[in-house]
Amino acid sequence: MADREVVLIDAHCHLDELARRGVAAREAVEQAHRAGVHQMVTSGDGLLDSRAASVLAEAFPEVFFTVGWHPVNPLPPTEAELIQMRELLAHPKALAVGEVGLDYFFRPGYLETPPEVQREVFATMLILAAELAKPVVIHQRQAHADLLQLLDDGPSVTGILHCFSGDRAFAEAAAARGLYCSFAGNVTFKSARDLQEAARAVPSELLLVETDAPFLAPEPHRGQSSQPAMVRATAQWLAVWRGDCLESLSAVTTENTRRALGIPAP
Repeated sequence: MADREVVLIDAHCHLDELARRGVAAREAVEQAHRAGVHQMVTSGDGLLDSRAASVLAEAFPEVFFTVGWHPVNPLPPTEAELIQMRELLAHPKALAVGEVGLDYFFRPGYLETPPEVQREVFATMLILAAELAKPVVIHQRQAHADLLQLLDDGPSVTGILHCFSGDRAFAEAAAARGLYCSFAGNVTFKSARDLQEAARAVPSELLLVETDAPFLAPEPHRGQSSQPAMVRATAQWLAVWRGDCLESLSAVTTENTRRALGIPAP
């Protein structure tokens, strides 16, 4: 049974993909509650995923969603697709534009979208977020300099670096710009020394926790499909690494997530 003092939010997950892997949304939500995780944000990678996320948010009071255009999408959204994104973002439980961003980890079958297309789309998404007064949930991998440059050159937005990927220097550069840094289960991996040093460097007021479920299950669940309940294991690890306690870190990250995304307390 979860400690009463521990209340967590999974700042980023993919409940539709988790269901495709055999864990239904209702089961995931129930297990999350038992672990002290009482709210979660399911993310859209494109129009289909974003619509699926909206359906889940309507079905469960604990679930909110984002509307995004992931950098793996080979083409920018058309004008018609942008209109549909705007319509989805008008939903009362649509919190942010995301996930969007840059991913330069190219490999056949995963990501073949040219960097110039990714940069064009990300710039468009920043404008969309600013126009709608929504935060952006950012996917970033091996594109630190370009990402920061686009953020510096674009409109002023609140941003969350989801599943933070980078070293201490990148974390400090992000914090200097007021970006929230959200850590997933990979921060608990023994090989993730740079990521762990980054996690220690993030100011408490900019720290979030997530699962990115069903990906990157934390220790001691590594190798399983991650789900929102497992954000507790990541939070516990981060608390120890940062010299904190789980109760304190959970309170801070929950407050930060609600502030960053405008999530109401249940």
